[in-house]
Amino acid sequence: MIIGIGLDMVELERVARIVEQPTGGARFADRVLTEREKARWAALPSRRALEFLAGRFAAKEAVVKALGCGIGAAVGFRDIEILPDAAGKPACVVTDAAWSRLGAAGANHKILVAITHERTMAAATAVVERIE
Repeated sequence: MIIGIGLDMVELERVARIVEQPTGGARFADRVLTEREKARWAALPSRRALEFLAGRFAAKEAVVKALGCGIGAAVGFRDIEILPDAAGKPACVVTDAAWSRLGAAGANHKILVAITHERTMAAATAVVERIE
């Protein structure tokens, strides 16, 4: 059963302005990305790295909208990890601690995420399903 749908868009230029500040990219990545996501981000060429960072930001915002809580005390950016699965599509995992703060069991939920990038925008959609 679907319990929430979230959508978020971000201008690549907005993220680029943050990244271009001295230590801005590293600080923003530390705030938004998990360690495994940061390793993938750091290995990318600059344009692709910008798309990756903006896409993950949008995807995590979409996930918390689908969860109905927003980024904050219950779920932070680093409580959500989005990495490619074996087929290359984004696979989303939320930490057990975040599920606990939400009063839900993560094993009973599935989160589907789609991320897209255009010349000036990154966008993401998330669907949270309860598995019955």
